[in-house]
Amino acid sequence: MSDFPDPYRPHMLPKVRSSLIMSTAEAAPCTLRIASFVPGRQCWGRDTTVITHLPVWGKGKSTKCTDMAGAFGCAACHAIIDGPDKAAREYLMKNYGSAIFERMLNGLTETHALLIQRGVIIIPDAQLI
Repeated sequence: MSDFPDPYRPHMLPKVRSSLIMSTAEAAPCTLRIASFVPGRQCWGRDTTVITHLPVWGKGKSTKCTDMAGAFGCAACHAIIDGPDKAAREYLMKNYGSAIFERMLNGLTETHALLIQRGVIIIPDAQLI
């Protein structure tokens, strides 16, 4: 017997909200590193890093996706992915769509590894190697 509901509806899954995840982003490295894909832009540095909510299920008008779908992003990367820099976002999707999605996936897994390393995410049987 499966523990998954039938029919499976991902949009009905609970969203994680965590002030600890949000605060752990402070002074963390930017794991997205996408700003440099835009001519004349670069990552801003650790002092501007925040959780950048990626464009996945649960994200919509006036609502963020789960904090588990957030990557550490500097102010420049955050503005492009989760903020007001629509021109840069459109430029990246038009010219580097696959690379940007790859960077978001890599950034998400890097962020999860850092959160596990710092004890924010605990997986009972996990081993850090």
